[in-house]
Amino acid sequence: MRRVWGLLVRPAVLMLAVCIPVAGCSTACPAIGWVNSITVELAGAVSRVDTVQLCADGACSELRPEPGTATPRIVVTTPLDARASPTPEAQPTMAPFNAERIDADTWRFTVSMSSPDHVTAKALSATGEVLAEKEADLDWKRVGGSAQCGGPLEASPVELTIPNG
Repeated sequence: MRRVWGLLVRPAVLMLAVCIPVAGCSTACPAIGWVNSITVELAGAVSRVDTVQLCADGACSELRPEPGTATPRIVVTTPLDARASPTPEAQPTMAPFNAERIDADTWRFTVSMSSPDHVTAKALSATGEVLAEKEADLDWKRVGGSAQCGGPLEASPVELTIPNG
């Protein structure tokens, strides 16, 4: 009987010793998406600014007010090369940047699961005049999720100084 008991118990103990640590190491990631954010901070003559435009990866945002409200506003990317040649092949599938004017000197852009390395921020007047423009390299920091599964990132702020008119 001892021999039979030993033949049954030893493999079960060995199997538990192998399976428990392996099961603890597996990572089950939730099937969700997230948005990354870029903040543009204005300084100087901010009262002259009507909107802020953000350009990244060959595309610039165009401000389109949301019906019935002033904020949050929706910004849609338009690739630079599509403007030069309006052929059907050049027209992109629009992937929106969402923009929100936080206060007089802060704009936040959200980008769906994308993290561009380099952006250009532009402050525009109500007539479309470029009041200030700055190129910036972004430094991204994780603000949620995990390294294994991904999650939201936040870029270092882009500071844009508006000169007096």
